[in-house]
Amino acid sequence: PFNQVTQELLDPASGCAHHRPDVVFVSHLLEDLAPALAETYLALDSAERDAAIKQALADLVGPIESFRTGSRATVVVHNFVQRAFPLLGIHEAVAEATQTTAIRRLNAGLAHQVAGRAGVHVLDFDRVCADVGYRRWRNDAAWHLGRAPLGPEALRELARVAAAFLQATLGAPHKCLVLDLDDTLWGGVVGEVGLEGLKLGSDYPGNVYREFQKAVLELHRQGVLLAINSKNNERDAEEALATHPDMVLAPEHFAARRINWRAKPENMVELADELGIGLDSLVFADDNAAERELMRQMLPQVETLELPSDPAGYVAALLESRAFDKLTFTVEDRQRGEIYRAQSRRRELASSAQSLEDYYRGLAMEAQIAPLNELAFERAASLLGKTNQFNLTTRRHSPVTLEAFASSATAGVFTLRLKDRFGDNGVVGLAIVDLQPPAEAVIDSFLLSCRVIGRTVEIALLAHLADWARRHGARRLIGVTRRTAKNEAFLSFYGDRGFQRIEGPGEEERWAIDLDAVPFSSPPYIRVTGKAAAVTV
Repeated sequence: PFNQVTQELLDPASGCAHHRPDVVFVSHLLEDLAPALAETYLALDSAERDAAIKQALADLVGPIESFRTGSRATVVVHNFVQRAFPLLGIHEAVAEATQTTAIRRLNAGLAHQVAGRAGVHVLDFDRVCADVGYRRWRNDAAWHLGRAPLGPEALRELARVAAAFLQATLGAPHKCLVLDLDDTLWGGVVGEVGLEGLKLGSDYPGNVYREFQKAVLELHRQGVLLAINSKNNERDAEEALATHPDMVLAPEHFAARRINWRAKPENMVELADELGIGLDSLVFADDNAAERELMRQMLPQVETLELPSDPAGYVAALLESRAFDKLTFTVEDRQRGEIYRAQSRRRELASSAQSLEDYYRGLAMEAQIAPLNELAFERAASLLGKTNQFNLTTRRHSPVTLEAFASSATAGVFTLRLKDRFGDNGVVGLAIVDLQPPAEAVIDSFLLSCRVIGRTVEIALLAHLADWARRHGARRLIGVTRRTAKNEAFLSFYGDRGFQRIEGPGEEERWAIDLDAVPFSSPPYIRVTGKAAAVTV
């Protein structure tokens, strides 16, 4: 209902609560939430301004917390936009304790309070309006006629940003940017003009390509994998990447490469297979319109960017796509490039090993299995939302639900971190097990990152769950599988470990094993550390 934001959040019988939404956007205007800050700012003294900011934050965050006690929805709250005309005019930039400063403090306070709350995020409404223009985002006529403040430009931009939040919350994540080379990362065809003829440097048009490479490198530093899919002479392309003095990207930035004369969709399938990710995790950038159209027709799962004919627009096309927007930024994100480069060294070991067990022993694996803690929470929530292949139930629990499991006296939430002699893979596994009467422990979720599939660490994690359940009084361990389009290859996991199917076959099946006679244990070549202790967050 009109102007009922707070009431909708506080009332457990409200239309919003009854709808049981996946995502809730909360948007207050400053004049509604804190009219003194918006309309009578200069009449306030310093203490009154501080109190108004503090009260505005309480009035904003309090109802959201109340709503979350009865809802599993992700909440996205708007921050506040600066005034179109600074209150003190040209003096506002240097004056003390201005309205501009107060709004910045309010937004910073909101970001600080939200940062410690699972399942709550901030939409930078101030940036949305700044992108449109502080003097253009608002429709004054519509505001006075019907309190509808946003003009058409602001509505469109806000819709794009809101869609990015929905994609990051509910959609399949994009993980890898796959790049063409000639006329994409540099100007010119290296096989024709040679290294010295490439357009790449500090002057136009070479500086345009350098700026694009810088933008790509920043994505890489945020955890986006990079790969190459180029029709080229491999030796010429590799030489350019390795030796051109103005090259921003280097060979070590790319987790996989396909430089040949084959069809690019065929290369794309191989790249996805080598990286162990789905085709829907790939984003393709190529200057050639015919190659882009072929990719869309042959592999519609791949997100193919529409690059403009002028390379000066490449950076905007890449970043405005919001293909890699996400809600968190973890340590694993920062290290992802190195993690995947280490994968190639593991493949070299696999090719030289005499047997599979020799390969496993040569890896010198250490599995660190531990109750979920604050440091691993964001990564655990990310795994629940993104893992598709080795995910036996594919239950997309929200951070709120994950937090509830972790704080429950009857549940165990465990993360698996895997290290080996080539490096740290980070947190790659997650399991949620719940004690249920009369004496059963039910595995609600069991999943493993695609980058460590085939290393048998899942057996170590399952053995850990069995030990935890046994020590907490359970007599039977129950596994659940739910069939999806991507996890079918792993649905026999429980049966292969000696579990007996007790419900199914069908879309959902339940498997059981007597904990007094468990036939599996952690593989001898994996060193397991950590204890199946009580859950703490």
